[in-house]
Formats: sequence, structure tokens, C-alpha cells
Amino acid sequence: MKLPVQGQRYRNVEMRFREADWVLAKVFTGADGIEYASLEALGNRTQRKTLALAIVMDLRRFVPLETPATTA
Repeated sequence: MKLPVQGQRYRNVEMRFREADWVLAKVFTGADGIEYASLEALGNRTQRKTLALAIVMDLRRFVPLETPATTA
């Protein structure tokens, strides 16, 4: 499975009525050796969460969204 990149957008499939779209801010390895993803809410970048990267990549939990191509 392809690793996510910074700026990738995800939809939390478990959230029904609240903000469900998230942007990957960074991926890092914690002191425990586990890879984590830091996510920011698309509509409110001050709302953040950190989850194990495996959770973000689990299609039962998060679905990657198309992101607009960036121009160089």
C-alpha cells in the first residue's frame, strides 16, 4: 500500500454528522517506534488529532480523497 503524503485529504467514514474531512499534516515515528499521522480538520486547521498511521490507512476508518494537483 502506498504511503500517504503531506497534504493528502481523508474522510473519516465513521463520522456521520460532524466535520469528517481531514488533511495529513505530517507522518512521524513516535518514541515507541510506531508511525503516527498528525491530521488537521479541513474546515478548522486548529482542530487536530494524532492517530497511528495504520488507522489512517485502514479503508474501514478513513478514505483518501482526490486532492487537486499543485502547480510548481
